Amino acid sequence: MRHRHGPDNGSVRAAVTGAVTLALVTLLAVPPLLAQSPSASVPNLTGIWHRKGPLGGKRNMPAVPTNRGAGFEKAFDDAFSPTYDCLAAPVPGLMNDNYDFEIIQQTDRVILKYEKMDIVRTVWLEGHGHPKPAANDYVHQGHAVGRYENGRLVVVTTNFTFDPRGFSANQFIPGSTLKKMTERWWRDGDILKLDSVTEDPLSLKQPFLYGFEWTVRTEPLTTYDCDPADSRWGAQWHKSKYPADK
Repeated sequence: MRHRHGPDNGSVRAAVTGAVTLALVTLLAVPPLLAQSPSASVPNLTGIWHRKGPLGGKRNMPAVPTNRGAGFEKAFDDAFSPTYDCLAAPVPGLMNDNYDFEIIQQTDRVILKYEKMDIVRTVWLEGHGHPKPAANDYVHQGHAVGRYENGRLVVVTTNFTFDPRGFSANQFIPGSTLKKMTERWWRDGDILKLDSVTEDPLSLKQPFLYGFEWTVRTEPLTTYDCDPADSRWGAQWHKSKYPADK
């Protein structure tokens, strides 16, 4: 009687070893951006971007302040503006000023470099062990954490310092340390698009919505080179116009 025999142990080991090797080769072949989130579709946002216009051609409405925010705006003296010390407005105000910017996508982070005041933002991508900020760790442009989701880059920014230009470069509605901004970036052909929502229970009656579009720019960014001494000339002009402000 002929007996059926299974594969010998050597054949089994060889098959398992080959499968593991193939899996490792496949994993290492994944592009760095995809390694951040294998299940996500990562958009190509890298490039230098030039202002085009509001998202979908729809005008962005101004922020609506609470009574507290409106009171601050009414009392605020322009001479106190940090703009005169070469400090750019924090996002989203930084975005609605007429300057271009660059996006650089890396494996564990996304860097946004702005012509305006040479500001650099870093978005720390989830899943790479980046430390969270301490409860009292506030920074001018906030602490930004991002993820790729359905072909978009989603960025949530918190831990902002107080700033009198919290939502627009043209309004003095203050942004408090409770401000939170959620951005969604994506690309449609050669057009970069942004849809964002900014909340602040101290300063805003309702979320501030801001959307914009940019086109590809071929020339490099320029350097802003703001000089605080020269910039403060605007504050001196203000004082000469209102001599009682001494």
